[in-house]
Amino acid sequence: MKSLRIPQFDAYVRFHDLPGDEPAFVMLHGLGSASSADFPSITRGPGLSRSRFILPDFLGFGYSDRPGDFDYSLQAHAETIFEILNHLNLSGVHLFGHSMGGTIAVVLAAAHPKLVARLVLAESNLDPGKSEASRMIAGQSERDYVTRGHAQFIQSIRQGIREAPGLASYAGALEIADPKAMYRSAVGLMQETRPTPRERFLSIKIPRAFMVGEHTLPDPDVERLQADGIDVLTVPQAGHAMMHDNPDGFTSTLLRAFQMKKAPEQSLVKQLI
Repeated sequence: MKSLRIPQFDAYVRFHDLPGDEPAFVMLHGLGSASSADFPSITRGPGLSRSRFILPDFLGFGYSDRPGDFDYSLQAHAETIFEILNHLNLSGVHLFGHSMGGTIAVVLAAAHPKLVARLVLAESNLDPGKSEASRMIAGQSERDYVTRGHAQFIQSIRQGIREAPGLASYAGALEIADPKAMYRSAVGLMQETRPTPRERFLSIKIPRAFMVGEHTLPDPDVERLQADGIDVLTVPQAGHAMMHDNPDGFTSTLLRAFQMKKAPEQSLVKQLI
């Protein structure tokens, strides 16, 4: 694992840089998780084992530091990932984001268009307030969540492991996540912005795709994305924790998503500019 110091916060963000062919795959994790927990096994999957992978843990999560003066907004997380990729002198990457990581990926791709060649999201928060977990967390005060809510959230996840074994890894990641980072990141997902993450996603002029777990369906958002010209791919036998529920299915679906050659519809792009 490598470390990069972010001077303005005197903090180190940590990431795996697994060598291989480029373009590099950059994998961003969801709220409370860590790329160091979610994706290492995926990198050795069929069709992906020769590729370079960058697996960052956002500040406040996984192995990265927990700076007290970092605001944990979507923009701040996105700029931290930009610092990593800039440090590695990378451009034209294949960017993937799961859940909150997808929302951050959209912010990153919109702010630094030359950085990303292809963008794939998985069950990501494109509309503020959609995530039930974020609503629950942000509905508390920061003090209440830090002192009691975080432990209660972990317990609720642990209670669901028997029915959804993929949650076991998530429960472990939550144990080492900074409660303040959890709370402030959830608040960021709830905030209204203009343009919205959905509008940014639709307007980005690169090949894009969206992944959804079979057990999440039916989901009205899938039909909405398809109507807007976005390719939607289903991970079989999987729910939200798709990379843990069905690693092989996730890997093959991820590879197909990044192989999509469809360009954004110019008429839609023009409507959103």
